[in-house]
Amino acid sequence: MIVEIIPDIGTGPPVRLPCSQVVIRREDGTPVVVAAKFGPERAIAASIAGDADFNRMLHALGINMTVITDRLELPKPPPGAKLIAGPDVNHEGD
Repeated sequence: MIVEIIPDIGTGPPVRLPCSQVVIRREDGTPVVVAAKFGPERAIAASIAGDADFNRMLHALGINMTVITDRLELPKPPPGAKLIAGPDVNHEGD
């Protein structure tokens, strides 16, 4: 598997690194994405925090942490408010 790291948008080509395991962490060190090659076919398994298998994959990679996620529910904007960022409300389930 090859990972492309883009240090800053628009600063040049990405850094490409061959690897067999990847862990993406928040600034505080909390893992949020894991990916690894598995099996004789070298398939890639990937999981993000909140997936049912995320903590199992962390442990399989030797990362002795358990990540607990919460879903943040925000109230709907008041009538007449204009959204300037957020989900595309015109397209459902592409």
